Amino acid sequence: MTSYNRMERRRRGHACAAGRLAIGGVLLIGVFSQALGCASVAVPPAPKSVQRIVVLPPHTPGAGGAAPPTPPAGDLFNAPRLTLADVLAAAARLELVRQGFQVVDPITVDTALHGRGPTSTQMAAQMAREAQLNATAMFIDVRLWEPNNTGMRTDGVIVAMDVTLVDPQTGHVVWEVHRAPKPVPLYGVLLQGQADVFVAETVMREVLAPLGGKGPAT
Repeated sequence: MTSYNRMERRRRGHACAAGRLAIGGVLLIGVFSQALGCASVAVPPAPKSVQRIVVLPPHTPGAGGAAPPTPPAGDLFNAPRLTLADVLAAAARLELVRQGFQVVDPITVDTALHGRGPTSTQMAAQMAREAQLNATAMFIDVRLWEPNNTGMRTDGVIVAMDVTLVDPQTGHVVWEVHRAPKPVPLYGVLLQGQADVFVAETVMREVLAPLGGKGPAT
């Protein structure tokens, strides 16, 4: 009987040790995973050869983009029936100009592409090459654009997107950045159109910051 008790205590001791080891392993994996999740992936600046950029019509959810927003009066985006793609393209151009890049004007782009937009980097390169725009093509692929609602109030927009610069002659991607789904907070009460403009400007400043532009010429 005594021998049995000793064996039973030994068996329970092994089981407890195994349990502690398993729990420790899970905690270690959790800490490691959290560390990986928190680690930011550094995005290198664009090659020095990128001087002139054409912002192609962004690809937005639903292919046609969100419902046309109402632009705020007196804003640079004040134009009839702007789509989400229009707002994003305008925000991208403004940020590129702020960083000192040469940007193909939107009228030239619209005339050359007849209102069409790419759905992939390969298509972006082909369209820019065939249109002879003589510029590195920027392809903006919006994977998610969704209001973040708290009760009856929209306190942000969850945005996920990929932005790619592609050489139209070779089709090679020369720079890219991926924004994982996360909200852009909204402050105060904004109309849908105003919210889209604010979020577009905020996101473009964020994702294009690593480009490394020299700033506007003085």
